[in-house]
Parts: sequence; structure tokens; C-alpha cells
Amino acid sequence: MNKSSLKRSLFLLAVFTCIQIPIAAMGQPADRANYESINVKQFLGDRKITVSNPKDLAVKLFSSDQESEGRKSDQISVEYPTRKAAVIVHTVIGLADDSLAAMRHRIEFRIRQNKWEIVWIGRQSKCQPNRGHQNWARGRCQ
Repeated sequence: MNKSSLKRSLFLLAVFTCIQIPIAAMGQPADRANYESINVKQFLGDRKITVSNPKDLAVKLFSSDQESEGRKSDQISVEYPTRKAAVIVHTVIGLADDSLAAMRHRIEFRIRQNKWEIVWIGRQSKCQPNRGHQNWARGRCQ
């Protein structure tokens, strides 16, 4: 292999590595660290959700929010860190609750046997002033 080909190969390897590291890191358990893990079946049952496709679930989550009193914002993002993984983050800020100011859910999907499957759901919250933590964190408000 000549010097030019070697340099080009090393450059492409460096570029590929720089692109792949952030993508790979998105779906790792470290992203779960500040979330409280919740039961998948209970979460889906409480919300009467029967879909498992990430986009369909995102639509269902967004449309099923009935309580809007005090609502400041409602946001859903759907990301595909790899071809066989998806992550939904649903954030609601401004809740009609005396202790809870905001809630965020992270829903992780993987493709198994050519079907999307929810593999993990976590919850974070922000508390009302003087009712607990003021940043996104796991745990309950007082």
C-alpha cells in the first residue's frame, strides 16, 4: 500500500470513528443514568397504548394528553441512533400539580425479529419551587 492510500484510509477511518462514537453512545445505558426505570407494561396499560412502532407511539402519546391546565410546552422527539434502535423523549412542562412542575419520559426500542419492541422506559421530573429538585432528575417531588 502506498503512502497516499494509507493516508486516505487513515483519514476515512478517523472520520468514520468520529461519526460513529456519538451515534453509538446515544443508545447506551449511560443515557438512562438520571432516569427512574418504570414498568413497560404498566406504562402502556395506563395509557391504553397498543402500538409499538416508534412514530405511532409518539403520535399516541402526544394526542392522549388530556390534562392541559397550566401547560407551557409539550414536546416529543423520535430519534434513530442506529437502524435497529429508536428513542422517544416526551417532555411536558407546566403541570397542574402542586409539587410536580415537569415530567419527561424516555422510551427505548429495538428491532427484534423484524418488529419494533419497547425494551425500556424511564421517567425524570422537575419539581415546583421549594418542593424538591429543580433540574431534570429521577425521584419524586415533595
